[in-house]
Amino acid sequence: MESIYIGKEVRVSIEDKVGALAEVTDYISGACVNIENICVNVIAGEAVFYFVTDNNTKVKSALESIGYKTGERQVVVLSLENRPGALLKVARKLKEENIDIKYLYGTTSGSGQKTTIVFSSDNNEKAVEVLKFILSLSDWAK
Repeated sequence: MESIYIGKEVRVSIEDKVGALAEVTDYISGACVNIENICVNVIAGEAVFYFVTDNNTKVKSALESIGYKTGERQVVVLSLENRPGALLKVARKLKEENIDIKYLYGTTSGSGQKTTIVFSSDNNEKAVEVLKFILSLSDWAK
Protein backbone atom coordinates (compact mmCIF):
# COMPACT_ATOMS: atom_id res chain seq x y z
CA MET A 1 0.00 0.00 0.00
CA GLU A 2 1.27 3.45 -0.88
CA SER A 3 2.00 5.90 1.89
CA ILE A 4 3.79 9.18 2.42
CA TYR A 5 4.89 11.05 5.51
CA ILE A 6 7.41 13.55 6.77
CA GLY A 7 10.14 11.80 8.70
CA LYS A 8 13.58 12.50 10.07
CA GLU A 9 16.92 11.32 8.80
CA VAL A 10 20.09 11.01 10.87
CA ARG A 11 23.35 12.18 9.32
CA VAL A 12 26.79 11.16 10.51
CA SER A 13 30.13 11.77 8.88
CA ILE A 14 33.25 9.72 9.63
CA GLU A 15 36.64 9.24 8.05
CA ASP A 16 36.43 7.30 4.78
CA LYS A 17 38.19 4.01 5.49
CA VAL A 18 37.82 0.31 4.95
CA GLY A 19 35.19 -0.95 7.38
CA ALA A 20 33.40 2.38 7.89
CA LEU A 21 30.02 0.83 7.10
CA ALA A 22 30.65 -2.08 9.47
CA GLU A 23 31.75 0.29 12.21
CA VAL A 24 28.73 2.57 12.05
CA THR A 25 26.17 -0.20 11.61
CA ASP A 26 27.73 -2.14 14.51
CA TYR A 27 26.83 0.70 16.87
CA ILE A 28 23.35 1.06 15.39
CA SER A 29 22.72 -2.67 15.68
CA GLY A 30 24.09 -2.63 19.22
CA ALA A 31 21.45 -0.02 20.08
CA CYS A 32 18.79 -2.49 18.79
CA VAL A 33 17.71 -0.08 16.06
CA ASN A 34 16.51 -1.09 12.61
CA ILE A 35 17.78 0.84 9.60
CA GLU A 36 14.82 1.43 7.29
CA ASN A 37 16.66 3.41 4.60
CA ILE A 38 20.31 4.24 4.06
CA CYS A 39 22.42 6.34 1.72
CA VAL A 40 26.20 6.73 1.91
CA ASN A 41 28.41 9.14 -0.03
CA VAL A 42 32.12 9.75 0.14
CA ILE A 43 32.99 13.43 0.01
CA ALA A 44 36.52 14.83 0.46
CA GLY A 45 37.79 11.84 2.46
CA GLU A 46 34.69 11.51 4.63
CA ALA A 47 31.99 8.84 4.50
CA VAL A 48 28.66 10.60 4.98
CA PHE A 49 25.82 8.35 6.13
CA TYR A 50 22.12 9.19 5.97
CA PHE A 51 19.78 6.88 7.89
CA VAL A 52 16.04 6.67 8.35
CA THR A 53 15.55 4.33 11.31
CA ASP A 54 12.89 3.12 13.69
CA ASN A 55 14.53 5.09 16.53
CA ASN A 56 16.70 8.07 15.55
CA THR A 57 17.15 9.12 19.18
CA LYS A 58 18.90 5.83 20.00
CA VAL A 59 21.04 6.07 16.85
CA LYS A 60 22.20 9.57 17.66
CA SER A 61 22.91 8.64 21.28
CA ALA A 62 24.89 5.53 20.30
CA LEU A 63 26.99 7.36 17.72
CA GLU A 64 27.54 10.45 19.85
CA SER A 65 28.67 8.24 22.78
CA ILE A 66 31.73 7.28 20.72
CA GLY A 67 32.45 10.82 19.62
CA TYR A 68 30.69 11.07 16.27
CA LYS A 69 28.82 14.26 15.50
CA THR A 70 25.31 13.64 14.24
CA GLY A 71 22.62 15.75 12.69
CA GLU A 72 18.98 15.25 11.94
CA ARG A 73 16.82 16.75 9.24
CA GLN A 74 13.35 16.50 7.81
CA VAL A 75 12.74 14.25 4.81
CA VAL A 76 9.76 12.90 2.91
CA VAL A 77 9.38 9.11 3.01
CA LEU A 78 7.29 7.71 0.17
CA SER A 79 6.34 4.04 -0.17
CA LEU A 80 5.04 2.91 -3.56
CA GLU A 81 4.26 -0.31 -5.33
CA ASN A 82 7.28 -1.15 -7.48
CA ARG A 83 5.89 -0.83 -10.99
CA PRO A 84 7.00 0.89 -14.20
CA GLY A 85 6.24 4.61 -14.24
CA ALA A 86 5.37 5.05 -10.55
CA LEU A 87 8.30 7.36 -9.83
CA LEU A 88 7.68 9.19 -13.10
CA LYS A 89 4.13 10.05 -11.97
CA VAL A 90 5.52 11.39 -8.70
CA ALA A 91 8.25 13.38 -10.45
CA ARG A 92 5.81 14.89 -12.94
CA LYS A 93 3.38 15.94 -10.22
CA LEU A 94 6.15 17.58 -8.19
CA LYS A 95 7.30 19.38 -11.34
CA GLU A 96 3.73 20.58 -12.05
CA GLU A 97 3.54 21.98 -8.52
CA ASN A 98 6.97 23.67 -8.90
CA ILE A 99 8.49 21.65 -6.06
CA ASP A 100 12.27 21.38 -6.36
CA ILE A 101 13.82 18.05 -5.29
CA LYS A 102 17.13 18.70 -3.51
CA TYR A 103 18.18 15.04 -3.22
CA LEU A 104 16.64 11.59 -3.37
CA TYR A 105 17.54 8.00 -2.61
CA GLY A 106 15.56 4.82 -2.44
CA THR A 107 15.24 1.11 -2.08
CA THR A 108 13.56 -1.29 -4.43
CA SER A 109 12.31 -4.84 -4.41
CA GLY A 110 10.71 -7.20 -6.90
CA SER A 111 7.92 -6.12 -9.22
CA GLY A 112 4.68 -5.57 -7.34
CA GLN A 113 6.48 -5.26 -4.01
CA LYS A 114 6.99 -2.10 -1.96
CA THR A 115 9.69 0.40 -2.87
CA THR A 116 10.67 3.30 -0.63
CA ILE A 117 11.86 6.71 -1.79
CA VAL A 118 13.39 9.24 0.61
CA PHE A 119 13.77 12.81 -0.56
CA SER A 120 14.07 16.40 0.51
CA SER A 121 12.66 19.33 -1.41
CA ASP A 122 12.30 23.06 -1.14
CA ASN A 123 8.82 22.48 0.36
CA ASN A 124 8.40 19.10 2.03
CA GLU A 125 4.99 19.92 3.51
CA LYS A 126 3.56 20.84 0.11
CA ALA A 127 5.15 17.75 -1.46
CA VAL A 128 3.42 15.51 1.08
CA GLU A 129 0.09 17.29 0.60
CA VAL A 130 0.24 17.00 -3.20
CA LEU A 131 1.41 13.40 -3.22
CA LYS A 132 -1.16 12.29 -0.63
CA PHE A 133 -3.80 13.63 -2.96
CA ILE A 134 -2.56 11.82 -6.07
CA LEU A 135 -2.06 8.57 -4.14
CA SER A 136 -5.72 8.76 -3.07
CA LEU A 137 -6.98 8.88 -6.66
CA SER A 138 -8.55 5.69 -7.98
CA ASP A 139 -6.54 5.85 -11.23
CA TRP A 140 -3.18 6.24 -9.44
CA ALA A 141 -2.12 2.62 -10.03
CA LYS A 142 -2.92 2.72 -13.75
